[in-house]
Amino acid sequence: MRNLRVLSWTGVVILLGFSMPASMAQQKLSLEDAIALGLKNNFDVQIELLTAENARQNNTWGQAGLLPTVSLNGAQNNSVVQRKPANPFAVAGRNISDNVTGQLDIQFTLFDGFSVRMTKKQLDQLERLSYGNASFVMEGTTEAIILAYYQALVDQENLKTLQTNLGLSKERYEFVKLRKQLGGAITFDVLQEQNNYLTDSANVLQQGIRYKNALRNLNLLLSDSIEATYELTDALVFGNESYTIDDLKSRMASSNTNLRNQFINQEILRTTARLARANMSPSLFLNFGATGSLDRLNAQFRPQSGGTPETVTVGFLNGDSNQPVVNTRFLPEYQTQTGNSYGGFANLTLRWTIFNGGQVKRAMEQAEIREKIGQMTTDQVKLSLQFDLVSTLDLYNLRRQLVSIAETKLQAAQLNLQLANERYKNGALSAIDLRIVQENYRTAALEKSQAIFNALASQASLTRLTGGFIRVNRQR
Repeated sequence: MRNLRVLSWTGVVILLGFSMPASMAQQKLSLEDAIALGLKNNFDVQIELLTAENARQNNTWGQAGLLPTVSLNGAQNNSVVQRKPANPFAVAGRNISDNVTGQLDIQFTLFDGFSVRMTKKQLDQLERLSYGNASFVMEGTTEAIILAYYQALVDQENLKTLQTNLGLSKERYEFVKLRKQLGGAITFDVLQEQNNYLTDSANVLQQGIRYKNALRNLNLLLSDSIEATYELTDALVFGNESYTIDDLKSRMASSNTNLRNQFINQEILRTTARLARANMSPSLFLNFGATGSLDRLNAQFRPQSGGTPETVTVGFLNGDSNQPVVNTRFLPEYQTQTGNSYGGFANLTLRWTIFNGGQVKRAMEQAEIREKIGQMTTDQVKLSLQFDLVSTLDLYNLRRQLVSIAETKLQAAQLNLQLANERYKNGALSAIDLRIVQENYRTAALEKSQAIFNALASQASLTRLTGGFIRVNRQR
């Protein structure tokens, strides 16, 4: 039996809690829990696992043809016949007959060109392919859940950033209104800050909807209720791991699910070609069994004892009619006679197709062509995966640098915003300049979240390409 389980994925830590309304009951959800829940509930995964289980149950020696075929046949026959036979030994009159027959037939395949062994091997390969397909679907589902989880974290972080930005705008709006009351600001300044405050409020509302939709999308992948709410406990952080191309190529060659499935497909095509060649060999079968019947016949028979006597004149003594010669006999009566029969048999059958219009030869040639096509497809998949691996690694390394740049920009923007607020309160910086600095901070924070998400997405792609999400353990 095969067990499929999810391996741990690097780059997962604890998340800052994000406050939600108290009326909404929330369940804590880590990335690992989300993956486990999704693989348990996802419909595509369940379908593939059931398909794999069906292939496992189909993988038996009996299905391959090794075990004998045992059949028990029975029949009950009835007939009514009115006879006036020409055969003097046949029973004249109405004949009512019925019988019950039975036969036990056992057939063994003694030799069929090793087709049974190769068929069993093909069933093994089909079972492995079914579990490989399930692994492939589980990998895709796992990657989709990871990306959806981190997208929800991105939207959550962006919501917190915009809320912080809104708090700054509200504070400055209240401050400029106070200054106007004291005569230090004019209506234009108040309206300008009010517009900034309203703009930031709209941004928060829109981002709130994006966050809710991200959670709904995660629920959809988990095959959970759309209304279910979770508190995401993992953080949007990037571990900044480094990879070498040689190590990734080695892991991909041994663990990539798509490549493994293609190898299994190639094995199946090779076995199919051998099966086609086996059809040119003779087949030897052994049949043995037993037969039996119970018979019953109702017809006119001479009674063994008793009955109605009949006197018949058969001639005259010396031709004298006064001296008749008579014969006394009993009239036939309808009687029921029963009987039975039984026996056994054992037969050998040799079947060898000498010629059938070249169908066997053409099937063998076509199977060999499909095997060559499968080998070319495998080489194509290997080349395509290597291209994807190199491209994804380059993109991952680029995004690692962009994360570092985004973090540096955010640190500078935070410090610049702090200094700008102090200068604004001291009257050394205008509101317009402060707004520019505030917008730079908001942009830098949003860019950092997106940069981390992009890097994590590339890391997830590398993990999938190298078969790091799913490990298939086969236990007999």
